[in-house]
Amino acid sequence: MPMNGLGQGALPIVGFNYGAGKKERIRETCKVTIGVGAAIGLAGTLIFLLAPKALLLCFSAGEGMLLIGVPAMRIISVSFVFAAVTMICGYIVSGLGNGTVNMVATAIRQLIVLIPCVWILGKAGGGSVMWYAFWISELCAFLYAAISLRKALHK
Repeated sequence: MPMNGLGQGALPIVGFNYGAGKKERIRETCKVTIGVGAAIGLAGTLIFLLAPKALLLCFSAGEGMLLIGVPAMRIISVSFVFAAVTMICGYIVSGLGNGTVNMVATAIRQLIVLIPCVWILGKAGGGSVMWYAFWISELCAFLYAAISLRKALHK
C-alpha cells in the first residue's frame, strides 16, 4: 500500500513536469520516490525476515500455518524491494504518458511469470521450493519496468 501511495503521488508530479518540460524535476521525483519506496520495501523485508511468526500470530495462526507460513514469508520478503521499485517505475512511466508499462509489470509480477513458475517449481521441488517463484517474477517485472523507465526518460 505505501508503494501505491508513493506511485500515485508521483504520477501527477511527473505528468505536470513532463508537460512543462522540466526534466530535472522528473529525475528528482524518480530518485526520491524510488529511494523511499526501496527503503520501505527493505524495512518490510527486515520485518518479515526477523519476525514472521509474530506477524502470523496476529492472525491466530495455528501450528500448521506457522510451519508453512514462516519459511514462506522469509523467502517471499526478499522480493519486496524489487516489487517496490517495479510499482513506482510503472507509475512514473504512466506520468510520462505510457500507462501500459504499469499494467504489464503488474501482470508479469502476478500472473504471466508467477503462475507458471509456481507450477514448475511446485512440480520440481514441492511446496517449500515454489515460494522462490516470487523472486523470479519480481525480478522479471523489475527488469521490464526499469528498462521501460530508462527508455521513457531518454525520450
